[in-house]
Amino acid sequence: MSAWSFASAVYGSAWTTPELWNLFADEPRTRRWLEILAVLAETQAEFGLIPTEAAGEIAVACRALPLDGAFFDEWREGYRTTNHSTAGLIAAVKRRLADASGEWFYYGATVQDLTDTWLALALGDARALIDADLARAIEAARTLAENHRTTVMAGRTHGQQGLPITFGFKAASWLDELRRHRERLAAVGARLRCGQLGGGVGSLSSLGPQAVKVQECFFARLGLRAPAISWTASRDVLAEWGYVLALATAGAERIGQEVFNLQRDEISELRESASGAVIGSITMPHKRNPELSEQIGTLARVVRANAAALAEALPHSHERDGRSWKLEWHALPELTMAAGKAMSLLAALLEGLEVRPDRMRANLDMDGGFFASEALMLALARRTGKQTAHQIVHRLARAARDAGLSLHASALASEEIVGLLDRGKIEALFTLESSTGACAALVDRVLGGDR
Repeated sequence: MSAWSFASAVYGSAWTTPELWNLFADEPRTRRWLEILAVLAETQAEFGLIPTEAAGEIAVACRALPLDGAFFDEWREGYRTTNHSTAGLIAAVKRRLADASGEWFYYGATVQDLTDTWLALALGDARALIDADLARAIEAARTLAENHRTTVMAGRTHGQQGLPITFGFKAASWLDELRRHRERLAAVGARLRCGQLGGGVGSLSSLGPQAVKVQECFFARLGLRAPAISWTASRDVLAEWGYVLALATAGAERIGQEVFNLQRDEISELRESASGAVIGSITMPHKRNPELSEQIGTLARVVRANAAALAEALPHSHERDGRSWKLEWHALPELTMAAGKAMSLLAALLEGLEVRPDRMRANLDMDGGFFASEALMLALARRTGKQTAHQIVHRLARAARDAGLSLHASALASEEIVGLLDRGKIEALFTLESSTGACAALVDRVLGGDR
């Protein structure tokens, strides 16, 4: 994690939350590693694998050991000289234990037993934090859908105004997707709560004749599930975690991108909430930039890039492959923290979103009634057939655009159309409130998913 972003004392808050940082930073991570090793020693003593007295001293030392600069200096130097992930840690802890107890520290376990078990715990906690913000976003989207069930606005395709919809319809589509992301997060979360303790090649050879029971007891004390078999070389669940977060943050980015576009001055149908202290530009004092929406998009890209890296970590050689496994050390913390921050920002964005129905209506009105082209075509189709009706309305719309006229006025002035439809029928087709199709009913259907 670079000092410029995630670990920066100045800019770090843009990339993660304090709660997520405290899962992955050196000191809290080490404290949890030591707790895992304390539980391992206690479990091994229970099964007679190591002396009870030594296990007690190891557990006390692991839980009380000051994680000060001297400790990390020793560990860092041990890593530099041995190039082994935890040899420096073992040496630093051993120096703080009586000789007899130190010989039994970290007994029968390998690096991946420790780091994967910690990862299962850390990602479980991260999942709960992300889920809480996702739940906030879902509730905010539900409120927007309910409050704006009939708020008419332009539906747009290819960046152009198409047919009228309601803002509640748009918000309900966000709500529906966010619920699916939450379901996926719950499903992968259940699979993540699985520890790792298998020794050198995953065979439990170092844990004696009751190895399976040792393993089960160890994980029960940590609140994890014992794996059916070692997963040192099988990393699919971690890749799944990455791609679940990639999907969820891409959904958040879709919402943020919508707000980003609809906040543009020439559209101005939505606005992010912003305190008076927020500065959009240091050179243009009037600017009110979509800061939350932009940052969600940035974070989502970080998540997708790291999810792709996790996919590269899936192919393993034999029972352990450092080329693949150690790639996770970078990708998993970074994508998890970025996803958590994105979900926190999404919840804040939706909770504070300013909806501007007057601008939504004005933007439709200024388009000159072209929103009714489909309704006009379908009404004509009952008299001429659909293809012919399409040709008539297409010609009329092109001529109206070229002449700078409204479609409404052009339809009433067209002898061809007036000859097929009476004027009252034509007028009714250009009523906005009758042009949103089943939007309100579809919103109700999505809201019904709450019950």
